[in-house]
Amino acid sequence: MNLKKMNKGLDFLRDKYDAAKGEITVKDGHCYVGAVPLLPGRMERKIVELKKMTENGTLEGVSTLRFAAFVPKGADIEEVLAKELDLAAYLGASDVVRVMAAGNGEAINVLAKLANDVNVSVEVAASLPKGEAAFDRHEIIAKRGVACDQTVDTHTPHASIRCYGAKGAVEYTDVDTELFGLTYEEIWNVRAAFALLQKRADAKVWKSAWAKAVKAADLAFKADKAKTAKTIAVKKGLDTNQSIKVAEVR
Repeated sequence: MNLKKMNKGLDFLRDKYDAAKGEITVKDGHCYVGAVPLLPGRMERKIVELKKMTENGTLEGVSTLRFAAFVPKGADIEEVLAKELDLAAYLGASDVVRVMAAGNGEAINVLAKLANDVNVSVEVAASLPKGEAAFDRHEIIAKRGVACDQTVDTHTPHASIRCYGAKGAVEYTDVDTELFGLTYEEIWNVRAAFALLQKRADAKVWKSAWAKAVKAADLAFKADKAKTAKTIAVKKGLDTNQSIKVAEVR
């Protein structure tokens, strides 16, 4: 990620919409604004649309979440798993309370249960060639309706523009006209930072949500080693899975 470009994009949004001051920093591969961890996955347009479907009646009686995320070799799969478990809690509107896993070092399959009895399946692997773009897939199965953020029966995301030249094909996907030129990952980290600075996202909620996700991912790896499920106690406190208001203009 290019921090200079990201903060330049953030400054553009802050100036345009009169948001509070702040900048993005990176620690251990994760982006922060001050001491607040960013949750860029919650800001992705495809996740925003899936969240709406669970709340507006399009999907009734969510029963199962099936997620997959594939990243290049050498990536921290525990970090990736934490991000996916956070999205599971967010889309499932309930905290992770139980995890069971099986892995081999560069991949892990996790079965989880949410406090509201929704089942979760997450497949994470760091097996792509270095330099290859990461990709993921999120599917929601309900008593009435099914929704997915990728084309049916494929893990491969589609590019909106393909240019063919002497050096092969170059793909572009325009997902944010105000942040044109940033990578997909950079865009959603900037949008997450902007949401915090606009106070559409609550810093306390995100700190708590990320702490829960990191704990659940850690227990999943421990469950793999112990070959037994791990349980997470639910504590009363902030609802960390409420939807976030979308920015005024995108």
